[in-house]
Amino acid sequence: MRTLVRLRTSLLFLIVVCVSQATADWPCRTDQSVPISTNFGNQWNIRLVADSTSGGFLAWQDRRSGTADKIYLQHMSSTGVPLWVAGGIALSPTSGFQYYPQMLADGAGGLFIVWQDNRSGIDYDIYAQHVSPDGLLLWNPTGTRVCDAAGHQYNPQITGDAHGGIIVTWQDRRSGRFDIYAQRFDGNGNAQWTANGVLLCNATNDQIEPKLVADGAGGAVVSWLDYRGGSGFTDIFCQRVLPNGTAAWTSNGVPVCIAPNIQWNHQIVDDGTGKWIVVWQDRRSSNYDNIFAQKIDASGNAVWAANGIPLAPIAGAQYYPQIACDNHGGAVVVWQDNRTGSDYNIVAQRFDLNGQLLWSSLGLPICDVAGHQYNPQIVLQGSDCLITWQDKRGGDFDIYAQRVGLNGTMFWNNEGLPVNSEPLDQFMPQLVSDNVNGAIIAWADYHLGAGTTDLFSQRIGANGLPGGGCFTTISQDGFSLKSAVIRSRTHLHNVINMPNEGNVRDSIFGRGAFSQGIVLGIERFDSSRSYGWEYFTRSLYVRRAFVQNGGARPFDRIFERKFTGMLKNAATWRYNNKLAGELLALRINMAASDVGITPANFGDIVFRDTSAQPNPCNNRTLREIADKTDTLMTYWQRYQADYNSLAATLQKINSAFVGPIDTASTSPLRLLSDKAMFSVPYLIPGTKIVAPPPSFQPMPDDVDEPNTFSLLQNYPNPFNPMTTIEYTLTEPSIVSLKVYNVLGQEIALLIDHVMTDNGHQIIDFDGSQLSSGVYFYRLIADPASGEGKLISQFKKMMLIK
Repeated sequence: MRTLVRLRTSLLFLIVVCVSQATADWPCRTDQSVPISTNFGNQWNIRLVADSTSGGFLAWQDRRSGTADKIYLQHMSSTGVPLWVAGGIALSPTSGFQYYPQMLADGAGGLFIVWQDNRSGIDYDIYAQHVSPDGLLLWNPTGTRVCDAAGHQYNPQITGDAHGGIIVTWQDRRSGRFDIYAQRFDGNGNAQWTANGVLLCNATNDQIEPKLVADGAGGAVVSWLDYRGGSGFTDIFCQRVLPNGTAAWTSNGVPVCIAPNIQWNHQIVDDGTGKWIVVWQDRRSSNYDNIFAQKIDASGNAVWAANGIPLAPIAGAQYYPQIACDNHGGAVVVWQDNRTGSDYNIVAQRFDLNGQLLWSSLGLPICDVAGHQYNPQIVLQGSDCLITWQDKRGGDFDIYAQRVGLNGTMFWNNEGLPVNSEPLDQFMPQLVSDNVNGAIIAWADYHLGAGTTDLFSQRIGANGLPGGGCFTTISQDGFSLKSAVIRSRTHLHNVINMPNEGNVRDSIFGRGAFSQGIVLGIERFDSSRSYGWEYFTRSLYVRRAFVQNGGARPFDRIFERKFTGMLKNAATWRYNNKLAGELLALRINMAASDVGITPANFGDIVFRDTSAQPNPCNNRTLREIADKTDTLMTYWQRYQADYNSLAATLQKINSAFVGPIDTASTSPLRLLSDKAMFSVPYLIPGTKIVAPPPSFQPMPDDVDEPNTFSLLQNYPNPFNPMTTIEYTLTEPSIVSLKVYNVLGQEIALLIDHVMTDNGHQIIDFDGSQLSSGVYFYRLIADPASGEGKLISQFKKMMLIK
């Protein structure tokens, strides 16, 4: 029965996976993720490394073929597309177990990988492979042997040798106890040192769990846990191995920490100044583990206090430290901490190059909500760090993340933002930088309900949002639409429509986003004879300003005259400039986000042109681009600008998230959004702390039902040859609008018995075929309900040529 349930679940999910992979994209919801491997059996122990294009490589142990774990690989694109075979490619088609993969980017878009392997059926040995960006195995098809000496070889680690090759270290039992060995390979897979590796430490008792980091000079520094003290507890030692394979420091390594009791769970990084920092879990108090750190110089000397400095000396267990160099000679360390005596929380500490603690003396709480938080991971992002962990605040383990400045500032919610909250447990997250201040995160996952773990992934932006966040934009064409009439079934005539893009435009004004109107360009009333700008007072006039597709240019000329002063409420027949139209659309799209109709903080997105051509908008937020465009439009005489390219950039931004309108709510209006930012190659999340959306005072908008009928004076008046006539209806009516000369003769029929909605209406009149003189226009409105009074009004206008 369990097999049948599993089969049904697998078939159902196969359909879902095929659909999702066909459409691709990182999802922008926390209840969705991208599958890496959902094959039968457990997939676990995942590792990640960045590629060169904001994507990443993933390796893991996979039991799809039975009880024997095999290593599989996958390459995810920057947009969340699996680039290799669905479910991953097998690293080595041999018998036996393959465990504990470790990876390193090769600097050319591919990766190196090492693992422990018992294909011989007896001992575990160490193998390595070089994989191309396309998933081709470049060395021996079954892997290049690193070490197959007698006895087990465990826990391989890898780093670069600064010459296109790699250095590998591992624990080795060829002598009957575990010692530390290392080997170097060139880029073609040729061993550079003694066959089966060079010995780094064979002190008494066991040495285990080595870690290593490149030394910046073609060699490496290796640290490990060491039982030589004879107490039954591990200490920490390290050794530097030179490019020729010789040890640089004291035989069998120098001590990092030999304090009483156990030291374990260590990590090592380069501090960027030719020294190395080791961090570890330390039980010298005998009652609980605290996190300690030490710096080792180029001669193998401990720089700080003997046996290291505590990062948060407080009662309570501190486990599993992870470290990231801060690029200033110090580092940031994160760990799980139960100082409260109940739950484990996430705490971090930063120290400088001298070991001085820079945050609170007891560390900076990253997350201390109720429920356990485990397994933190960290990467450095310029002047910030990204941290992820598994979090049980909701009952099951979910994946959360936080972005922290090196000054200790939290960028997101103080308790972190959810990355994934699908059913059941998600755990053991790993992360890697996406090189644009975000990260790819992957984890083991039970949410398919089969009782075994699968692997899923997500990419988050610098804003903390999955997929970079979902957004909606509307083009000039959309903003040119007249709002749909939306009434309930009990309302007049039972008119039922869904909102359209015009409703978005009108609602923005109704919520007060443009209570003072919209200005394009820079208002300069003190220099109105030299500079020009546009001004729109109401949504109705904005609608008439679309679609502008005329030549992109600054505010330099209108028809045959110089553009100076304020141009108010200009329709396209009066002024048609593609750049002005796109700028107006961008202003409205940002306002839709600010008032909550579309997702927040659209204006804080950053434009990134990936083409080879320089672009003045590059690395600016959309708000900054709009402001810069205002300046270039008005002060065009001061600047050199490619206005066609600028218009094209704004058009790309306005069209980035265009799609069918769908509503989460119609009252108030709020649109659904399902297109992720990371599916748009020229937009990325901003890195600044985002201010809360501005608040606006709601105001009567253009779709409110008016109380009185009115026929307004045409504008402009006098006119040549175009003018605009506006009127307001209190209820739907049959409308006629005619123009007469001074003799009372009808010379133009603008509206002929047309059913017209209530509200403000507008129509343009072209007098180019008429001679100069006085004319009259008359509006007749007959209420469609039959209950109102027939209305007839007229006004005078003057045409001057």
